[in-house]
Amino acid sequence: MNKLMKLSLLAGLMFFSASLMGRDKDFSVSIGEVKQKTIRFGVSNAKNVSLYIYNGDRGEVFSDKIINLDNVEKSYNMNDMASGTYYLVAESDSKIEKYKITVDEKQVVVDHSPISAITKPEYTINKNMVKLQMANVIGDVRVSIYDTENNTYYSKNNLAKDGLVNLTFDLNPANAETYIISVEKDGDSFSRMITLK
Repeated sequence: MNKLMKLSLLAGLMFFSASLMGRDKDFSVSIGEVKQKTIRFGVSNAKNVSLYIYNGDRGEVFSDKIINLDNVEKSYNMNDMASGTYYLVAESDSKIEKYKITVDEKQVVVDHSPISAITKPEYTINKNMVKLQMANVIGDVRVSIYDTENNTYYSKNNLAKDGLVNLTFDLNPANAETYIISVEKDGDSFSRMITLK
């Protein structure tokens, strides 16, 4: 165990019930039929959802922001897009879903199931004690903690147990005043800066 920081993995499947209830009410994407290279899809419970399509080089092609609608239908015309792989991403405050789009000269194909669906990390901070939690995690996750001078205090893969990541860190204010917690999953990275008082 690192002398600079205590890590305790909390056993069991208990998670804040309020956060689970909130996640049940998060957005849902349904992919519709593609006609004449125009993709159609619906988003239900679309509260503060960002939609964007980007290409394989992460170049943004379309973007939209839905503020507060129960149900919304969207369509994007991919007719002028070069052949290749694109991604439709829906992102809220608590999760990200990513869908693969394949464009060729004749057609556009959209996967009806997401290639990745990520519940964003949640943090509970009490002085120098920080709890990091993620639900519905499939596969591995990498969690790293470092300071603003890039000193690494923690870095580990494969932290999900029964679909949950539930970690507690005791951040030592004698080592650094500010820590950065980075969570990486399926090519996406989420960082949170924690300043100790």
